[in-house]
Amino acid sequence: MKFLDLLERSVIVQSLLPLLFGGTCCTLWVCGYEAPEALLHLTWAGVAFWMGTKVQHSVDTRRQSRYDH
Repeated sequence: MKFLDLLERSVIVQSLLPLLFGGTCCTLWVCGYEAPEALLHLTWAGVAFWMGTKVQHSVDTRRQSRYDH
């Protein structure tokens, strides 16, 4: 049931995309290629969005716990 909840909130997709983009950039770097600038921008945007949603979830959880007491 928890997997379906995470999939519904797109947590899995939000986590996999930055990992996929970052892994691709690292693989290109290790193989001696330069990552395209667009891929680097997508990587940073994905990481920033992912971290932003984590912070917002934390803020929402703390706010909700204050109202519950």
